[in-house]
Amino acid sequence: MTVYLTGAGCGGPRWITEEAKERISLAEHLVYDRLIHPDLLQLAPKTCRFHYVGKRKDSHSTSQDDICRLLVELGRISDRVVRLKGGDPFVFGRGGEEALALQKEGIPWSYVPGVTAAVSGLGAAGVPLTHRGVAETATLVTGHRGKDLAEEGDRLWQRMAEVGGTRVIYMGASRADSIAEKLMEEGEPGERSCSAVRWGGWGRQERSDFRLDDMRNMGLRSPTVIAVGESSALGLTPVSGPLKGLQIGIVRPAPESWKTARILENLGADCYSLPLVNLRKLEKNWNEEAIGNSDWLVLTSPRGVSLLSEVTDLRKIGGRIISIGPGTSKALYDIGIHPDLEAESPTSEGLADTVEKHVSYGQSILFFRNERASDLPVQAARRVGATVLISSAYRMERAELPGEDIYPLCWDESGLDCVVFGSAAMVEAWAARFGRSSEGIIPVAWGTHCAEAIRETLSMEPEVMGDPSIEGLIECLTSLQRRKE
Repeated sequence: MTVYLTGAGCGGPRWITEEAKERISLAEHLVYDRLIHPDLLQLAPKTCRFHYVGKRKDSHSTSQDDICRLLVELGRISDRVVRLKGGDPFVFGRGGEEALALQKEGIPWSYVPGVTAAVSGLGAAGVPLTHRGVAETATLVTGHRGKDLAEEGDRLWQRMAEVGGTRVIYMGASRADSIAEKLMEEGEPGERSCSAVRWGGWGRQERSDFRLDDMRNMGLRSPTVIAVGESSALGLTPVSGPLKGLQIGIVRPAPESWKTARILENLGADCYSLPLVNLRKLEKNWNEEAIGNSDWLVLTSPRGVSLLSEVTDLRKIGGRIISIGPGTSKALYDIGIHPDLEAESPTSEGLADTVEKHVSYGQSILFFRNERASDLPVQAARRVGATVLISSAYRMERAELPGEDIYPLCWDESGLDCVVFGSAAMVEAWAARFGRSSEGIIPVAWGTHCAEAIRETLSMEPEVMGDPSIEGLIECLTSLQRRKE
């Protein structure tokens, strides 16, 4: 039995360490709070039990004593417990208190580091923690010490003023007035350069530069780290991506939702992977003989392709193959099959046009597809007099979403600019989970069939991707970002 005190880091999931990912992937119990990115919970196995100890709407957070008791209790009954904390557990994360509580009860524990805001949050904003000749020491301090700064009997702020270098203040936004006043009383010059970085490491990161004697006028808000020192005045400006600050929900099946979210984060967005549906195989509809003997086999998604080898020996496929688009074609190439045709455009309409042009009267054509796929290509095949077979190979069903409660809390703080829907089933799953009212959110449809579902279910006019692919999504979102700016 071991309890792993694990850092989730600051910023999005791309900054988590490989060891942390491994620990989460093996967790039997996972204890988490509000400061982590909720997507990280998707790294846990389906059998994992989750324990939320953060603040909920209109209620207080779980006390630290209760968290320690929970960790001891879980450590006694489970082999692998992960305590996932924002930042680093041992940098103002109270990880030491939790380790002491576990050790006192004879529960083995281990430490897994996370990147902390003083290094990575400031660095992402262009404020180096150290800089030769300017800041050769760095001191970290919390501005939230559980009592009013005016009542402090120690000489903390005097030492902070004396030490020089970069002074990084965690959790100091609400006490910025008092902190600046104390530092200046202890000799820090009022013209000292300062930076405040809010949401360090996220796409929505904000940086403010100011003099120490002007800190009280900055209106700083949490979560913010404050840097006091001349590395703030270097004028460094890291490049940002074209989607900087865009807040995006990705409603696609796993693992596509996760992969899409991380690709967009690399372009500057903040993303939330929302795999609200899972694939359910419909084996009763699989027809090995028809797949082998049809003149044409039509694949309309990578998910359908992934099932082919379970239905039949791929060498038995005798007819020609049509793919709906690049994603499906790539999935076919990955299993060693080269499609004979790809739809003129990766949509139901494009597939229907391709079918109508290339399939002849009397030929047999099998659609191996989602139970709810568009019938446009089927109608096209019937118009030319083909013999149509439909194999509803799978169904998309609503899935559990770990940490579902804290996604809306994230969006309350950051807003949500748009939601990308991968299919009609995803639209319905979103409405069931988060309601039909999505005021202020721009829906983005992965195709025309999906767009129809958005109009019918959410009563909203969506943005429809010109090319239903990752490249098409990036182009669509970049256009939205320009309009937002």
